[in-house]
Formats: sequence, C-alpha cells, structure tokens
Amino acid sequence: MTNKEQYALFCQRNPLMPVTMQPWWLDAVCAGKQWDVLLIMRSELQSSSWWQRKKDQPAETEEEIVAALPYLLSKRLCYKFVVMPQMTISGGLWLSDELQATPDMQETLAKVLAKKLRELKIAYYYQQYPVGNPMPHWLAKQGLTVEQRVTYRLSNVTDIEAVEDAYSKNKKRQIDRAADLSVDTEMSAEEFYRFHTQCMAERGHKLSYSREFLLVLERKSAREKASQFIRIRQGETTVAAAFVVWDRRYMYYLIPAYLPSASKTGASARLADEAIRLAQQKGLQFDFEGGNNDEGVSNHYRQFGAQPATYCSVSKLYRPSFAVLLWANKLSERLHKY
Repeated sequence: MTNKEQYALFCQRNPLMPVTMQPWWLDAVCAGKQWDVLLIMRSELQSSSWWQRKKDQPAETEEEIVAALPYLLSKRLCYKFVVMPQMTISGGLWLSDELQATPDMQETLAKVLAKKLRELKIAYYYQQYPVGNPMPHWLAKQGLTVEQRVTYRLSNVTDIEAVEDAYSKNKKRQIDRAADLSVDTEMSAEEFYRFHTQCMAERGHKLSYSREFLLVLERKSAREKASQFIRIRQGETTVAAAFVVWDRRYMYYLIPAYLPSASKTGASARLADEAIRLAQQKGLQFDFEGGNNDEGVSNHYRQFGAQPATYCSVSKLYRPSFAVLLWANKLSERLHKY
C-alpha cells in the first residue's frame, strides 16, 4: 500500500481533517503535478516519554500512523521544492488527537519531521499550518523559519440575528442597499470563471488560476458535496459571486468576486452575508480565508464581526542558490500561490 493510500485511510479515521488536506482536494489542486505524503508512525517516536508509556500496547500498533504531512513537490530548473498548492491556505503536519493533546512528545515529532524533510533532498520548503497547530513552535527549534499569518473567523453563527447585529453600521447600510438584489446558487463553474475574469479585467488584472483548475476543483468538491456557488444579481446582470467550500467544522469563503462598477449596490456585503447564512444553515463556523497583510481586506472582514485567528507559515531554505532564483525572478509570492 502506498503512502497516499495509507493517508486516505488515515483521513477516513480522522473526520475533522481540514478540507484542504483531504486526498480528493489535493488531487484537484495538484492536478498535473506531483503530490505525496510523509507518514510518521508510532514506532518512530520511540525516544519520547510518551512512547515509553505506550510501549506495552500490541506490537502492530507501532506501525499506526500518528501524524501525516501531505505536500506538493514542484520542480523548476534543477531544483525540487515544496510549496502550497493554489487556493490552499493551510496544510502542513496533521496530528492524531492523542499527539495534539500530548505536548511532551511534540519535540520528538518535530525532530523526526525535520529529518524526513532533509531526506526529500529539496531546495526549499514552505507550508502554512492550520490554525491551532502546535508544531510550528517546535519546528522553529529545529531551525525552520516560522512566521505568523492571520485569517478572520466567525466561530459561532448559530444565532444569525445576533451575528448580523454585530455587523458594523457601514455593512448594515450596504446590505440594506442590496435588499432588491436577487440571490441564487445555480451558477456553473464556467459562468463563475467568466464573471471573475470580467471582475479582474475591470481592475486591470488577470486571474491567478485557470479555467481548467476551477472546473476540476468544482467537479471534485461537488462530488464530495463540499462546495457551492453563490450569485448576486441586479436584474439579469451578475454583480457579485463566490465559491465556498466546507469540511466538518468550517465553511471557507474561498473565491469571492464582485464588479468594481457595481460597488455602490452593496453587492459585496450582501454576498458575504449570504455566505455566512449558508454556513449557519449547515451548522458550520465561518472562515473568511485570509486577510493577511491587506488592511483593506482585513477591515472588510472585521466589519462582519470576524475575529483574527493566527496560523503560521513554516519554511526552510536548504540550498542557498535557490534564494537567488527566488530573488531574481520574484518567485516568492507566486510560489506561495502555486
């Protein structure tokens, strides 16, 4: 059985695995590229006091997966490197519940992971670990670079009236202004891609993802019943739309889009409000999926009552010459979206 096959079974036993670390998600966002997974077995943690307390268990449990790190392996020129797949805000190392709750063995786990990363013979490593993951702290002690990042979340949307009451006066006014706009969820991936292309063109930009990328992601997520398009219309004209995805805990505001020329309609505020309402209907928390280093975006999300949630990027430059490539071609930001 391959590592990926073992990982698929591991995910089935861990239903709270984030959507962006699910095998089907990785198949979608890494289509045409190579992804794999590092598996850490119970037996590899034998130097920890935690393992010593567990060693009286049946021998077969020593080969139980206790942590896993799925990764995208990219290549450019003579370099191999690990970066985040496109549209994927979090990844990194996922811990079993018992490891998540056992700080006294996480340092050993970090040493094992650092060794496995070196054995990949890569030039560069970069991943963004999920909110609440304890491993960046320990990986920093192994010489990896850790930086804090921020997303914005609504942790409780059960009472939608209370949630909306916490919106800023500005957002309430915008939503009131958008009351005459219509909402539907019948948009196709093709329609969304054309609309988002139009939105970016009005700003003088191009999309960072391809039509084929969206079609594959939508098809696989729809098969898992884990995604939805939301469309806002003024008459027959689409003025805002979003592609949202979800797992067992969170709905993610993955790709919002709105026409700059329709900014006075309040469509962007209505779009976010409709997405939050959908999360409430599904019994999920809501993640705006970003806001880091963009004060305008952060302020927009905060006005919906969303609170900052810190997660960490973890990186390591293994071959100094790769830094020249990063600098010369200004690859750093593009690689982190790859």
